[in-house]
Amino acid sequence: MSSKRIPFFYNKKPIAFINDFEISKKGVFRKLKSSLDAIDEVEISSLRNEFKVEFDFNRYTRKSKNLGVGDIVKKVKFDINNKTLIFDRVYINKISNQISKGSNNHSLEGSIYQLYSEGFSKSKKQYFKFVIPHSKSLDIHFQIDHIIFENDYGIRSSIATKVNLIDEEIFILEEKDEDKNKYIIIESRKKQTYEEFSNKTFVIRIALGYVSGYFAGNKGYFFSYSNVKMENYNDFYFSSLRDEIKTLMNPINTNPFSWLNDYKKVAEKYYKLKIFRPLTISEFSFLCNHLITNDDFTATILLIIESTKASLIFRPSGYSIALETLSDIIIGAEKEKIAPINSKQDFKEFKNDLINVLNKHSTKESFKDINTLQVRIENINQITNLESLKKPFSILGITLLDEDLKVIKSRNDFLHGRVPDFKKQGANRSIELKDYDLYYASVRLYTLLSVLIFKMIGFDNYLLNFPKIYEKNTKYKLKEDYYRKI
Repeated sequence: MSSKRIPFFYNKKPIAFINDFEISKKGVFRKLKSSLDAIDEVEISSLRNEFKVEFDFNRYTRKSKNLGVGDIVKKVKFDINNKTLIFDRVYINKISNQISKGSNNHSLEGSIYQLYSEGFSKSKKQYFKFVIPHSKSLDIHFQIDHIIFENDYGIRSSIATKVNLIDEEIFILEEKDEDKNKYIIIESRKKQTYEEFSNKTFVIRIALGYVSGYFAGNKGYFFSYSNVKMENYNDFYFSSLRDEIKTLMNPINTNPFSWLNDYKKVAEKYYKLKIFRPLTISEFSFLCNHLITNDDFTATILLIIESTKASLIFRPSGYSIALETLSDIIIGAEKEKIAPINSKQDFKEFKNDLINVLNKHSTKESFKDINTLQVRIENINQITNLESLKKPFSILGITLLDEDLKVIKSRNDFLHGRVPDFKKQGANRSIELKDYDLYYASVRLYTLLSVLIFKMIGFDNYLLNFPKIYEKNTKYKLKEDYYRKI
């Protein structure tokens, strides 16, 4: 980004608000015609991904209508520090005993997953800033091209990038407060509704999570502004998010020392060659645009992220499902062209002839299941599962290695709960040896998925080749490079 246009961000006030808001406080419930109305001394406190309220159960039971554990009270107002908040829902989830001075009192607890200031509007078009507090470091220098920004802390930083979504520029940055707490901030200078902006932050988090290996989550705050300068926010909306995920792998890293600590001479060789580059902002934007316009693609990338954190027994199955879905997305309109019979009319005539032959023989006693045969005739022009998994690579001009094909062919094993035997050691081999096969398949499938996805978005450089990087862990020696060129 040109140094003549360094964006400036006002982050101190929303961050100060979050830090103060998450300190435990007491307030008053307001809900007319409800047993919660006018209950005071209600303590609200912040948890990992939600807020908790706790109050005197004795006050609560004196009300005309009592609620039990598991009940939900909607749209509860909460007066606190001369301000009114709205709790979207209060989930009553716990009763606990408090024995003191010879009495046995009870306190009631409830969970809140969404709350907002009374003036917050989801339908009004405004400017928005999204803040994820207490995050891990947004270390993207070795994955995505960065930009430089300035803030009202008086700091200039390069831990930032941006996304171009159609006609909109969205900034992504890491911020730190005076106590060095980290925050991920996503901000747009385009007026839009909350729902529009919220959807964009979701796919950006998925894209960041996949590329960087850290999917930010737990909880987030949306701040609304009426002025494009975004200096003073008007209202806020808090929402629980999916749990954050720190994955075991990520596709790209231009610093060879990050993954090749055990192979320092190899890392030094790569470092001197200076052949690696990160994703350009244009390529990263292409990924985000594809996510926001294709729900199947979004679900696939999210499945890859979650599978990377899953146990070894589930990981290759998740990747296999992702590969199948991704294959369908890439093949798309090419499906008819790659069918064994690529003429609709010819296939129709062929199918009708087969049905006539089936009808001719259907009265025979040995023909026990005519319906199954009819279904197979209807689908006879479909390519095999193996061919459908290989086809996206040929469409994108990617050459598959023999080892790639070996793992792709094992897809049915994973989907049916079987562990493939890549070294031909026998079905009775130890659990440890089976784990090595699962591990090898996982890292090979993950790399193949990365090759497809990065090729789709126009990337033409090097990705991490995890089957080689993890060969000590998988006990599967390979004559391959530690990076894979696409």
